[in-house]
Amino acid sequence: MEMKPNRKPLGITLLATRHIKTQETKWKGQKAKEVENTGFKLWYSGIVANKNGVGILIDKTLKDGVVDVKRQGDRIILVKLVMGDVVLNIISAYAPQVGLSESEKRKFLEDLDGMVRAVPTNDKLFIGADLNCHVCSTNVGYELARGGFRYGSRHQEGEDILDFAVAYNLVIANTFFRKRYSHFVTFSSGHRSSQIDFVLIRREHNQACLDCKVIHGESVVPQHNLVVADFRFRISTHRVKQAKIVRMKWWKLKGETSKVFRGRVFVEGAWSEEEDANNMWV
Repeated sequence: MEMKPNRKPLGITLLATRHIKTQETKWKGQKAKEVENTGFKLWYSGIVANKNGVGILIDKTLKDGVVDVKRQGDRIILVKLVMGDVVLNIISAYAPQVGLSESEKRKFLEDLDGMVRAVPTNDKLFIGADLNCHVCSTNVGYELARGGFRYGSRHQEGEDILDFAVAYNLVIANTFFRKRYSHFVTFSSGHRSSQIDFVLIRREHNQACLDCKVIHGESVVPQHNLVVADFRFRISTHRVKQAKIVRMKWWKLKGETSKVFRGRVFVEGAWSEEEDANNMWV
């Protein structure tokens, strides 16, 4: 995802790209680390080495805006990023493969459901995920969640994701832009090609999505093509007004002003020590 406030790119990228988001990271633990010699910072979650794992890599100009990180096992991670008056909740997810058990697939959807439900509705939400599913090439049913441009045939896992999208008022950004069929393909293995990597956003932010595309020749993990979504939001940065410090202008106590002040003090006489000092000075 590339954010363009006031037409100035900030260099955020969603979904298996060079800048912000990777699925299937190979590090163990739930940590954050600086990427050597780049200034970028990676937040990741992995349990078993060389199995599953997700991560979000933040541009060096934005990493100080990270205010919260949530992890759910080795398949889901959320980073909350604040830029001016805009709050971004970015989720990286890696769904179980088709051949795994139904209980594992159900647990993934329940965990993703819980993570999305915890995001305030006023916040912006972006999900970049290897969902290991197909959402169908025809535009029949689920029109609220997808556009008319897709690749592949829908199966049960795809219907589950579409039901999830409808329930949370999300749309699949990949499906709203006309591309050549080869530019829908996010995963290739031998003679098999499919579209299984998706970007999901709130429906009210769909107009802010300028493009969502696959870039061939670039990959983050083997067999997966680079998926990039471009967004444009207006970001306002409010300056904090400094409190005005009241100064005593002693230099004005001279000449006629000094005589007036001295006369007023003489008339009022000594102040009572029992009264409040703030009231006496009014």
